[in-house]
Amino acid sequence: MARQFARLKLRLIRNGLRAPQYAVLFSVGATGSAILALVGFFFLAGLRTERVQDNATIVVFGMVTLVWTIVPLLGFGTDETLDPQRLALLPLRQSELLRGLLLAALVGVAPVATAFALSGSIIGLAHGAVSAVLVGIAIGATLLLCVTASRTLIALLSPLLRSRRGRDVMIMVITLAVLVPQSFRLFSATARYADVRHELANVADRVRYTPFGLGGLAATEAGKGHVLNSLTATAAILVMVAVLLFLWARAIPRAMTSADTAAPARTIEHRPNNNLPLFSGSLTFLPRDRAGAIAAKELKYYVRDPRRRTPLIAALLLPALFMLSTFRGAAAHPRATTLLALVSLLPASGLTLNQFGLDGAALWTTIVTGNRIDADLTGKNVATAIVVAPIILLPAIVIASITHGWMYLPITIGLAPGLLGVILAIGNVVSAWAPYALPDRRNPLAANPGQGCVGFVAAMGALLVDVVVLAPVGVLVAVALTHLSLAPATVVSVAAASAYGYGVWRLGRGLATRHLRWTMPELLLAVSPRQAG
Repeated sequence: MARQFARLKLRLIRNGLRAPQYAVLFSVGATGSAILALVGFFFLAGLRTERVQDNATIVVFGMVTLVWTIVPLLGFGTDETLDPQRLALLPLRQSELLRGLLLAALVGVAPVATAFALSGSIIGLAHGAVSAVLVGIAIGATLLLCVTASRTLIALLSPLLRSRRGRDVMIMVITLAVLVPQSFRLFSATARYADVRHELANVADRVRYTPFGLGGLAATEAGKGHVLNSLTATAAILVMVAVLLFLWARAIPRAMTSADTAAPARTIEHRPNNNLPLFSGSLTFLPRDRAGAIAAKELKYYVRDPRRRTPLIAALLLPALFMLSTFRGAAAHPRATTLLALVSLLPASGLTLNQFGLDGAALWTTIVTGNRIDADLTGKNVATAIVVAPIILLPAIVIASITHGWMYLPITIGLAPGLLGVILAIGNVVSAWAPYALPDRRNPLAANPGQGCVGFVAAMGALLVDVVVLAPVGVLVAVALTHLSLAPATVVSVAAASAYGYGVWRLGRGLATRHLRWTMPELLLAVSPRQAG
Protein backbone atom coordinates (compact mmCIF):
# COMPACT_ATOMS: atom_id res chain seq x y z
CA MET A 1 0.00 0.00 0.00
CA ALA A 2 2.82 2.45 0.80
CA ARG A 3 4.19 1.94 -2.71
CA GLN A 4 0.82 2.99 -4.13
CA PHE A 5 1.10 6.29 -2.26
CA ALA A 6 4.51 6.92 -3.81
CA ARG A 7 3.18 6.11 -7.27
CA LEU A 8 0.22 8.41 -6.67
CA LYS A 9 2.53 11.24 -5.62
CA LEU A 10 4.61 10.81 -8.77
CA ARG A 11 1.50 10.67 -10.95
CA LEU A 12 0.13 13.88 -9.42
CA ILE A 13 3.43 15.65 -10.00
CA ARG A 14 3.53 14.41 -13.59
CA ASN A 15 -0.05 15.51 -14.25
CA GLY A 16 0.72 18.94 -12.87
CA LEU A 17 3.56 19.30 -15.39
CA ARG A 18 1.14 19.06 -18.31
CA ALA A 19 0.48 22.78 -18.02
CA PRO A 20 3.39 24.51 -19.81
CA GLN A 21 3.67 27.40 -17.36
CA TYR A 22 3.91 25.08 -14.37
CA ALA A 23 6.37 22.84 -16.18
CA VAL A 24 8.64 25.86 -16.59
CA LEU A 25 8.21 26.88 -12.96
CA PHE A 26 8.85 23.33 -11.76
CA SER A 27 12.01 23.24 -13.86
CA VAL A 28 13.18 26.50 -12.33
CA GLY A 29 12.47 25.22 -8.82
CA ALA A 30 14.19 21.92 -9.52
CA THR A 31 17.19 23.74 -10.98
CA GLY A 32 17.46 25.94 -7.90
CA SER A 33 17.25 22.88 -5.64
CA ALA A 34 19.93 21.15 -7.71
CA ILE A 35 22.25 24.14 -7.36
CA LEU A 36 21.76 24.21 -3.58
CA ALA A 37 22.31 20.45 -3.42
CA LEU A 38 25.58 20.76 -5.36
CA VAL A 39 26.76 23.61 -3.13
CA GLY A 40 26.00 21.59 0.00
CA PHE A 41 27.62 18.46 -1.40
CA PHE A 42 30.88 20.13 -2.38
CA PHE A 43 31.00 22.16 0.83
CA LEU A 44 30.73 19.09 3.04
CA ALA A 45 33.08 17.11 0.79
CA GLY A 46 35.63 19.92 0.85
CA LEU A 47 35.83 19.85 4.65
CA ARG A 48 37.98 16.72 4.53
CA THR A 49 41.22 18.68 4.91
CA GLU A 50 39.82 21.41 7.17
CA ARG A 51 40.29 21.60 10.92
CA VAL A 52 36.71 22.74 11.39
CA GLN A 53 35.15 19.80 9.54
CA ASP A 54 33.46 18.32 12.63
CA ASN A 55 31.95 21.57 13.87
CA ALA A 56 30.98 22.71 10.37
CA THR A 57 29.30 19.37 9.65
CA ILE A 58 27.27 19.53 12.86
CA VAL A 59 26.18 23.10 12.07
CA VAL A 60 25.14 22.19 8.51
CA PHE A 61 23.16 19.13 9.66
CA GLY A 62 21.52 21.25 12.35
CA MET A 63 20.56 23.98 9.88
CA VAL A 64 19.08 21.45 7.46
CA THR A 65 17.01 19.82 10.19
CA LEU A 66 15.80 23.18 11.49
CA VAL A 67 14.81 24.38 8.02
CA TRP A 68 12.97 21.13 7.31
CA THR A 69 11.07 21.46 10.58
CA ILE A 70 10.03 25.11 10.35
CA VAL A 71 9.78 26.02 6.66
CA PRO A 72 6.95 23.57 5.78
CA LEU A 73 4.75 25.52 8.20
CA LEU A 74 5.18 28.54 5.95
CA GLY A 75 4.04 26.43 3.02
CA PHE A 76 1.05 24.88 4.77
CA GLY A 77 -1.56 24.36 2.07
CA THR A 78 0.76 24.96 -0.89
CA ASP A 79 1.41 21.27 -1.54
CA GLU A 80 -1.78 19.32 -0.91
CA THR A 81 -1.11 16.52 -3.37
CA LEU A 82 -1.69 13.99 -0.57
CA ASP A 83 -3.72 15.92 1.97
CA PRO A 84 -4.99 13.49 4.67
CA GLN A 85 -8.42 15.11 4.49
CA ARG A 86 -8.77 13.91 0.92
CA LEU A 87 -8.13 10.35 2.06
CA ALA A 88 -10.63 10.36 4.93
CA LEU A 89 -13.25 8.30 3.08
CA LEU A 90 -10.87 5.59 1.88
CA PRO A 91 -10.91 2.25 3.77
CA LEU A 92 -7.35 2.55 5.05
CA ARG A 93 -6.02 1.43 8.40
CA GLN A 94 -4.08 3.99 10.38
CA SER A 95 -0.82 2.09 9.97
CA GLU A 96 -1.29 1.89 6.18
CA LEU A 97 -2.09 5.57 5.98
CA LEU A 98 0.93 6.53 8.09
CA ARG A 99 3.36 4.41 6.07
CA GLY A 100 1.94 5.70 2.81
CA LEU A 101 2.13 9.34 3.82
CA LEU A 102 5.66 8.91 5.11
CA LEU A 103 6.88 7.29 1.88
CA ALA A 104 5.06 9.90 -0.21
CA ALA A 105 6.73 12.66 1.82
CA LEU A 106 10.12 11.22 0.88
CA VAL A 107 9.23 11.50 -2.82
CA GLY A 108 9.98 14.84 -4.38
CA VAL A 109 12.67 17.33 -5.29
CA ALA A 110 13.38 18.57 -1.76
CA PRO A 111 14.11 15.15 -0.16
CA VAL A 112 16.33 14.11 -3.06
CA ALA A 113 18.24 17.40 -3.00
CA THR A 114 18.68 17.19 0.78
CA ALA A 115 19.96 13.62 0.63
CA PHE A 116 22.42 14.50 -2.12
CA ALA A 117 23.70 17.59 -0.30
CA LEU A 118 24.28 15.71 2.97
CA SER A 119 25.97 12.81 1.15
CA GLY A 120 28.97 15.07 0.65
CA SER A 121 29.82 14.32 4.28
CA ILE A 122 30.63 10.75 3.26
CA ILE A 123 33.56 12.07 1.25
CA GLY A 124 34.45 14.67 3.84
CA LEU A 125 34.38 12.41 6.91
CA ALA A 126 34.68 8.73 5.99
CA HIS A 127 38.07 7.02 6.21
CA GLY A 128 37.02 3.48 5.42
CA ALA A 129 34.12 1.26 4.43
CA VAL A 130 32.71 1.01 7.96
CA SER A 131 32.77 4.74 8.59
CA ALA A 132 31.26 5.39 5.15
CA VAL A 133 28.36 3.06 5.94
CA LEU A 134 27.82 4.67 9.34
CA VAL A 135 27.84 8.17 7.84
CA GLY A 136 25.32 7.02 5.23
CA ILE A 137 23.09 5.61 7.97
CA ALA A 138 23.34 8.92 9.85
CA ILE A 139 22.30 10.78 6.70
CA GLY A 140 19.31 8.50 6.18
CA ALA A 141 18.24 8.87 9.82
CA THR A 142 18.59 12.66 9.58
CA LEU A 143 16.44 12.81 6.46
CA LEU A 144 13.84 10.61 8.11
CA LEU A 145 13.86 12.89 11.16
CA CYS A 146 13.44 15.96 8.94
CA VAL A 147 10.40 14.55 7.15
CA THR A 148 8.66 13.17 10.23
CA ALA A 149 9.28 16.35 12.23
CA SER A 150 7.82 18.58 9.53
CA ARG A 151 4.78 16.37 8.91
CA THR A 152 4.08 15.86 12.59
CA LEU A 153 4.25 19.56 13.36
CA ILE A 154 1.91 20.36 10.46
CA ALA A 155 -0.56 17.65 11.55
CA LEU A 156 -0.56 18.91 15.14
CA LEU A 157 -1.03 22.55 14.16
CA SER A 158 -3.36 22.04 11.19
CA PRO A 159 -6.56 23.04 13.06
CA LEU A 160 -4.91 26.32 14.04
CA LEU A 161 -3.37 26.90 10.62
CA ARG A 162 -6.74 26.43 8.93
CA SER A 163 -8.34 29.24 10.92
CA ARG A 164 -8.14 32.86 9.91
CA ARG A 165 -6.69 33.80 13.28
CA GLY A 166 -4.04 31.12 12.89
CA ARG A 167 -3.06 32.45 9.47
CA ASP A 168 -2.71 35.94 10.91
CA VAL A 169 -0.57 34.60 13.76
CA MET A 170 1.62 32.76 11.26
CA ILE A 171 2.23 35.99 9.34
CA MET A 172 3.30 37.71 12.55
CA VAL A 173 5.57 34.81 13.50
CA ILE A 174 7.27 34.88 10.09
CA THR A 175 7.93 38.59 10.42
CA LEU A 176 9.29 38.33 13.95
CA ALA A 177 11.40 35.28 13.08
CA VAL A 178 13.23 37.32 10.46
CA LEU A 179 13.54 40.49 12.52
CA VAL A 180 14.66 39.03 15.86
CA PRO A 181 18.11 37.74 14.76
CA GLN A 182 18.89 41.08 13.14
CA SER A 183 17.73 43.03 16.19
CA PHE A 184 20.10 41.05 18.41
CA ARG A 185 22.98 42.65 16.52
CA LEU A 186 22.10 45.97 18.11
CA PHE A 187 23.33 44.67 21.44
CA SER A 188 26.47 42.86 20.26
CA ALA A 189 29.87 44.28 20.99
CA THR A 190 31.19 43.99 17.46
CA ALA A 191 29.62 43.68 14.02
CA ARG A 192 32.06 41.11 12.70
CA TYR A 193 33.56 37.89 13.93
CA ALA A 194 37.31 37.72 14.22
CA ASP A 195 37.56 33.97 14.52
CA VAL A 196 35.21 31.88 12.37
CA ARG A 197 36.51 28.68 13.92
CA HIS A 198 35.66 29.89 17.38
CA GLU A 199 32.13 30.85 16.35
CA LEU A 200 31.59 27.51 14.60
CA ALA A 201 32.77 25.72 17.71
CA ASN A 202 30.39 27.74 19.89
CA VAL A 203 27.39 27.00 17.66
CA ALA A 204 28.32 23.34 17.34
CA ASP A 205 28.67 22.96 21.11
CA ARG A 206 25.18 24.38 21.60
CA VAL A 207 23.43 22.13 19.09
CA ARG A 208 25.59 19.02 19.30
CA TYR A 209 23.29 17.07 21.63
CA THR A 210 20.02 18.63 20.51
CA PRO A 211 17.64 16.91 18.07
CA PHE A 212 18.93 19.22 15.35
CA GLY A 213 22.60 18.33 15.81
CA LEU A 214 22.44 14.59 16.50
CA GLY A 215 22.66 13.75 12.80
CA GLY A 216 25.87 15.71 12.44
CA LEU A 217 27.18 14.21 15.68
CA ALA A 218 26.55 10.67 14.41
CA ALA A 219 28.32 11.46 11.13
CA THR A 220 31.36 13.10 12.76
CA GLU A 221 31.74 10.32 15.32
CA ALA A 222 31.68 7.80 12.49
CA GLY A 223 34.38 9.75 10.70
CA LYS A 224 36.55 9.59 13.82
CA GLY A 225 36.11 5.84 14.02
CA HIS A 226 33.98 5.97 17.18
CA VAL A 227 31.51 3.30 16.07
CA LEU A 228 29.66 3.02 19.39
CA ASN A 229 29.19 6.77 19.73
CA SER A 230 27.93 7.01 16.17
CA LEU A 231 25.46 4.16 16.65
CA THR A 232 24.27 5.69 19.92
CA ALA A 233 23.56 9.05 18.26
CA THR A 234 21.81 7.31 15.35
CA ALA A 235 19.73 5.27 17.79
CA ALA A 236 18.71 8.49 19.56
CA ILE A 237 17.55 9.89 16.22
CA LEU A 238 15.51 6.77 15.50
CA VAL A 239 13.91 6.98 18.95
CA MET A 240 12.85 10.56 18.21
CA VAL A 241 11.51 9.43 14.84
CA ALA A 242 9.45 6.73 16.59
CA VAL A 243 8.03 9.29 19.03
CA LEU A 244 7.21 11.65 16.19
CA LEU A 245 5.52 8.86 14.24
CA PHE A 246 3.39 8.07 17.29
CA LEU A 247 2.38 11.74 17.61
CA TRP A 248 1.77 11.94 13.86
CA ALA A 249 -0.47 8.88 14.00
CA ARG A 250 -2.47 10.43 16.84
CA ALA A 251 -2.74 13.78 15.03
CA ILE A 252 -3.81 12.45 11.62
CA PRO A 253 -7.40 11.53 12.63
CA ARG A 254 -7.93 15.01 14.09
CA ALA A 255 -6.41 16.63 10.99
CA MET A 256 -8.69 14.54 8.76
CA THR A 257 -11.90 15.31 10.63
CA SER A 258 -11.42 18.91 11.79
CA ALA A 259 -13.29 21.47 9.74
CA ASP A 260 -12.02 24.86 8.69
CA THR A 261 -12.97 27.55 11.19
CA ALA A 262 -15.78 29.66 9.84
CA ALA A 263 -15.92 33.39 10.30
CA PRO A 264 -18.70 34.64 12.59
CA ALA A 265 -21.81 35.88 10.88
CA ARG A 266 -22.15 39.61 10.59
CA THR A 267 -25.33 41.61 10.59
CA ILE A 268 -25.86 43.64 7.44
CA GLU A 269 -26.47 47.27 8.25
CA HIS A 270 -28.95 49.06 6.00
CA ARG A 271 -27.84 52.54 5.05
CA PRO A 272 -29.29 55.25 2.86
CA ASN A 273 -28.29 55.16 -0.79
CA ASN A 274 -26.39 58.42 -0.44
CA ASN A 275 -24.11 56.92 2.25
CA LEU A 276 -22.43 54.02 0.48
CA PRO A 277 -20.72 51.62 2.93
CA LEU A 278 -18.00 50.98 0.35
CA PHE A 279 -16.70 54.54 0.84
CA SER A 280 -17.29 54.68 4.58
CA GLY A 281 -14.77 55.56 7.26
CA SER A 282 -11.40 56.80 6.04
CA LEU A 283 -12.20 56.10 2.35
CA THR A 284 -14.47 59.10 1.82
CA PHE A 285 -11.74 60.90 -0.15
CA LEU A 286 -11.92 58.39 -3.03
CA PRO A 287 -13.82 59.47 -6.16
CA ARG A 288 -17.32 58.03 -6.67
CA ASP A 289 -16.52 56.31 -9.94
CA ARG A 290 -15.46 52.85 -11.06
CA ALA A 291 -11.77 53.37 -10.27
CA GLY A 292 -12.62 54.74 -6.84
CA ALA A 293 -14.91 51.80 -6.10
CA ILE A 294 -12.21 49.32 -7.11
CA ALA A 295 -9.66 51.15 -4.92
CA ALA A 296 -12.04 51.13 -1.93
CA LYS A 297 -12.73 47.42 -2.41
CA GLU A 298 -9.01 46.60 -2.60
CA LEU A 299 -8.22 48.61 0.53
CA LYS A 300 -10.96 46.86 2.51
CA TYR A 301 -9.71 43.46 1.37
CA TYR A 302 -6.17 44.35 2.43
CA VAL A 303 -7.55 44.45 5.96
CA ARG A 304 -9.80 41.39 5.74
CA ASP A 305 -8.03 38.92 3.45
CA PRO A 306 -4.86 37.25 4.80
CA ARG A 307 -3.71 36.43 1.25
CA ARG A 308 -3.53 40.14 0.45
CA ARG A 309 -1.64 40.92 3.64
CA THR A 310 0.98 38.25 3.04
CA PRO A 311 2.91 40.14 0.31
CA LEU A 312 3.30 42.91 2.87
CA ILE A 313 5.75 40.64 4.74
CA ALA A 314 8.47 41.10 2.13
CA ALA A 315 7.52 44.75 1.69
CA LEU A 316 7.96 45.38 5.43
CA LEU A 317 10.93 43.14 6.18
CA LEU A 318 13.51 44.84 3.99
CA PRO A 319 12.86 48.36 5.36
CA ALA A 320 12.86 46.97 8.91
CA LEU A 321 16.13 45.11 8.42
CA PHE A 322 17.69 48.12 6.73
CA MET A 323 16.66 50.43 9.57
CA LEU A 324 18.07 48.02 12.15
CA SER A 325 21.39 47.88 10.33
CA THR A 326 21.37 51.68 10.09
CA PHE A 327 20.83 51.94 13.85
CA ARG A 328 23.82 49.63 14.25
CA GLY A 329 26.32 51.84 12.44
CA ALA A 330 24.73 55.26 12.37
CA ALA A 331 28.00 57.12 12.74
CA ALA A 332 29.57 55.36 9.76
CA HIS A 333 26.73 56.13 7.31
CA PRO A 334 26.89 59.32 5.21
CA ARG A 335 23.88 61.59 5.03
CA ALA A 336 23.07 60.46 1.49
CA THR A 337 22.17 57.06 2.96
CA THR A 338 18.65 58.45 3.23
CA LEU A 339 18.26 57.79 -0.50
CA LEU A 340 18.66 54.07 0.10
CA ALA A 341 15.21 54.09 1.70
CA LEU A 342 13.92 53.94 -1.89
CA VAL A 343 15.05 50.32 -2.00
CA SER A 344 12.00 49.63 0.15
CA LEU A 345 9.86 50.05 -2.96
CA LEU A 346 11.30 46.98 -4.70
CA PRO A 347 9.79 44.35 -2.37
CA ALA A 348 6.50 46.24 -2.66
CA SER A 349 6.34 45.05 -6.26
CA GLY A 350 4.96 41.81 -4.87
CA LEU A 351 1.73 43.69 -4.11
CA THR A 352 1.23 44.43 -7.82
CA LEU A 353 1.62 40.91 -9.17
CA ASN A 354 -1.34 38.64 -9.89
CA GLN A 355 -3.83 41.39 -9.09
CA PHE A 356 -6.69 39.46 -10.71
CA GLY A 357 -5.77 36.12 -9.14
CA LEU A 358 -6.80 37.45 -5.74
CA ASP A 359 -10.28 38.26 -7.11
CA GLY A 360 -10.85 34.64 -8.09
CA ALA A 361 -14.37 33.75 -9.17
CA ALA A 362 -15.61 37.22 -8.16
CA LEU A 363 -13.87 38.56 -11.26
CA TRP A 364 -17.05 37.77 -13.21
CA THR A 365 -18.59 40.92 -11.75
CA THR A 366 -15.97 42.95 -13.61
CA ILE A 367 -16.90 41.27 -16.87
CA VAL A 368 -20.66 41.69 -16.58
CA THR A 369 -20.41 45.35 -15.52
CA GLY A 370 -18.44 46.35 -18.61
CA ASN A 371 -14.97 45.86 -20.03
CA ARG A 372 -13.35 48.83 -18.25
CA ILE A 373 -9.99 47.22 -17.59
CA ASP A 374 -8.21 50.59 -17.56
CA ALA A 375 -10.41 51.84 -14.70
CA ASP A 376 -10.03 48.56 -12.83
CA LEU A 377 -6.25 48.68 -13.07
CA THR A 378 -6.24 52.34 -12.06
CA GLY A 379 -8.27 51.55 -8.95
CA LYS A 380 -6.02 48.64 -8.01
CA ASN A 381 -2.93 50.81 -8.53
CA VAL A 382 -4.35 53.62 -6.41
CA ALA A 383 -4.99 51.17 -3.56
CA THR A 384 -1.47 49.81 -3.85
CA ALA A 385 0.00 53.32 -3.80
CA ILE A 386 -1.94 54.14 -0.63
CA VAL A 387 -0.68 50.96 1.05
CA VAL A 388 2.91 51.49 -0.10
CA ALA A 389 3.16 55.17 0.91
CA PRO A 390 3.95 54.47 4.60
CA ILE A 391 6.46 51.78 3.56
CA ILE A 392 8.62 54.44 1.93
CA LEU A 393 7.84 57.43 4.17
CA LEU A 394 8.63 55.81 7.50
CA PRO A 395 12.06 54.36 6.56
CA ALA A 396 13.04 57.62 4.87
CA ILE A 397 12.20 59.68 7.96
CA VAL A 398 13.81 57.23 10.37
CA ILE A 399 17.02 56.92 8.36
CA ALA A 400 17.22 60.68 7.89
CA SER A 401 16.94 61.16 11.64
CA ILE A 402 19.66 58.56 12.29
CA THR A 403 22.16 59.82 9.72
CA HIS A 404 21.16 63.51 10.03
CA GLY A 405 20.41 63.45 6.32
CA TRP A 406 17.33 65.67 6.45
CA MET A 407 18.49 67.62 3.40
CA TYR A 408 18.14 64.42 1.33
CA LEU A 409 14.61 63.72 2.54
CA PRO A 410 12.85 65.87 -0.15
CA ILE A 411 14.60 64.13 -3.04
CA THR A 412 13.97 60.73 -1.46
CA ILE A 413 10.24 61.32 -1.06
CA GLY A 414 10.01 63.12 -4.41
CA LEU A 415 11.51 60.20 -6.34
CA ALA A 416 9.12 57.66 -4.80
CA PRO A 417 6.06 58.34 -7.04
CA GLY A 418 8.08 57.98 -10.23
CA LEU A 419 9.70 54.75 -9.10
CA LEU A 420 6.33 53.41 -7.95
CA GLY A 421 4.85 54.19 -11.37
CA VAL A 422 7.40 51.88 -12.99
CA ILE A 423 6.71 49.13 -10.46
CA LEU A 424 2.95 49.43 -10.98
CA ALA A 425 3.37 49.30 -14.76
CA ILE A 426 5.34 46.09 -14.64
CA GLY A 427 2.90 44.62 -12.14
CA ASN A 428 -0.01 45.39 -14.48
CA VAL A 429 1.71 43.66 -17.38
CA VAL A 430 2.57 40.58 -15.29
CA SER A 431 -0.99 40.44 -13.93
CA ALA A 432 -2.37 40.48 -17.47
CA TRP A 433 -0.02 37.99 -19.10
CA ALA A 434 0.71 35.57 -16.24
CA PRO A 435 -2.35 35.29 -13.96
CA TYR A 436 -2.74 32.24 -11.75
CA ALA A 437 -5.36 31.03 -9.30
CA LEU A 438 -4.99 31.24 -5.54
CA PRO A 439 -6.92 28.86 -3.29
CA ASP A 440 -9.21 30.58 -0.84
CA ARG A 441 -8.19 28.38 2.08
CA ARG A 442 -5.70 27.58 4.81
CA ASN A 443 -2.39 29.17 4.05
CA PRO A 444 -2.08 32.82 3.03
CA LEU A 445 1.15 31.84 1.29
CA ALA A 446 -0.53 29.20 -0.81
CA ALA A 447 -0.32 28.97 -4.57
CA ASN A 448 -1.53 26.10 -6.68
CA PRO A 449 -1.25 22.68 -5.01
CA GLY A 450 2.19 21.29 -5.67
CA GLN A 451 3.22 24.55 -7.33
CA GLY A 452 4.35 26.63 -4.39
CA CYS A 453 7.08 28.34 -6.44
CA VAL A 454 4.64 30.04 -8.83
CA GLY A 455 4.44 33.28 -6.89
CA PHE A 456 8.15 33.19 -6.03
CA VAL A 457 9.28 32.87 -9.66
CA ALA A 458 6.85 35.58 -10.80
CA ALA A 459 8.07 37.91 -8.04
CA MET A 460 11.75 37.33 -8.80
CA GLY A 461 11.24 37.87 -12.54
CA ALA A 462 9.28 41.08 -11.98
CA LEU A 463 11.87 42.31 -9.49
CA LEU A 464 14.64 41.83 -12.06
CA VAL A 465 12.66 43.75 -14.68
CA ASP A 466 11.98 46.50 -12.13
CA VAL A 467 15.70 46.94 -11.55
CA VAL A 468 16.45 47.07 -15.29
CA VAL A 469 13.69 49.59 -16.11
CA LEU A 470 14.58 51.76 -13.10
CA ALA A 471 18.28 51.84 -14.01
CA PRO A 472 17.98 55.04 -16.14
CA VAL A 473 16.45 56.87 -13.18
CA GLY A 474 19.32 55.77 -10.95
CA VAL A 475 21.89 56.95 -13.50
CA LEU A 476 20.13 60.30 -13.88
CA VAL A 477 20.00 60.89 -10.12
CA ALA A 478 23.67 59.96 -9.72
CA VAL A 479 24.73 62.32 -12.50
CA ALA A 480 22.56 65.16 -11.14
CA LEU A 481 23.92 64.81 -7.61
CA THR A 482 27.48 64.69 -8.94
CA HIS A 483 27.35 67.76 -11.19
CA LEU A 484 24.75 69.93 -9.45
CA SER A 485 24.18 71.19 -5.96
CA LEU A 486 21.54 69.43 -3.89
CA ALA A 487 18.62 71.82 -4.52
CA PRO A 488 18.85 71.90 -8.37
CA ALA A 489 19.61 68.17 -8.42
CA THR A 490 16.44 67.54 -6.40
CA VAL A 491 14.28 69.54 -8.82
CA VAL A 492 15.77 67.95 -11.95
CA SER A 493 15.74 64.41 -10.57
CA VAL A 494 12.19 64.54 -9.18
CA ALA A 495 10.78 66.13 -12.36
CA ALA A 496 12.51 63.64 -14.67
CA ALA A 497 11.68 60.61 -12.49
CA SER A 498 8.03 61.64 -12.19
CA ALA A 499 7.65 62.11 -15.94
CA TYR A 500 9.45 58.84 -16.65
CA GLY A 501 7.41 56.91 -14.09
CA TYR A 502 4.11 58.34 -15.33
CA GLY A 503 4.96 57.51 -18.92
CA VAL A 504 5.97 53.95 -18.09
CA TRP A 505 2.83 53.51 -15.97
CA ARG A 506 0.59 54.69 -18.81
CA LEU A 507 2.41 52.35 -21.19
CA GLY A 508 2.09 49.36 -18.86
CA ARG A 509 -1.57 50.00 -18.14
CA GLY A 510 -2.27 50.41 -21.86
CA LEU A 511 -0.53 47.15 -22.77
CA ALA A 512 -2.42 45.27 -20.06
CA THR A 513 -5.75 46.83 -21.06
CA ARG A 514 -5.36 46.00 -24.75
CA HIS A 515 -4.36 42.44 -23.94
CA LEU A 516 -7.24 41.81 -21.53
CA ARG A 517 -9.97 43.59 -23.49
CA TRP A 518 -10.54 40.50 -25.66
CA THR A 519 -9.28 37.80 -23.29
CA MET A 520 -11.43 38.30 -20.21
CA PRO A 521 -13.02 34.80 -20.45
CA GLU A 522 -9.54 33.28 -20.52
CA LEU A 523 -8.53 35.43 -17.55
CA LEU A 524 -11.61 34.32 -15.62
CA LEU A 525 -10.73 30.69 -16.33
CA ALA A 526 -7.09 31.19 -15.30
CA VAL A 527 -8.00 32.65 -11.89
CA SER A 528 -10.92 30.32 -11.21
CA PRO A 529 -10.69 28.50 -7.85
CA ARG A 530 -11.09 25.28 -9.84
CA GLN A 531 -7.62 25.92 -11.29
CA ALA A 532 -6.26 26.17 -7.74
CA GLY A 533 -7.22 22.60 -6.95
